[in-house]
Amino acid sequence: MPGRNFSVRIENDKLDEIDTLAKAQARSRNFIVTEAIERYLAEERRWIAKVKEGLAAAEAGDFASEGEVAALFEG
Repeated sequence: MPGRNFSVRIENDKLDEIDTLAKAQARSRNFIVTEAIERYLAEERRWIAKVKEGLAAAEAGDFASEGEVAALFEG
């Protein structure tokens, strides 16, 4: 898939760590950073979906009972 270039300013120690990971995995710096971005975006999509799910449940009046909440803190 074709992509576009962009610049990111990063602290030296983090860039060194990226380079260390890339070398250990026999991958490029670009591969490591792209994979990290893909993981981050996937996690953010999951988080947004869960928030929307919770908001929809709240709007529908689907709340945990007092007993259900108490059970969470007892266990």
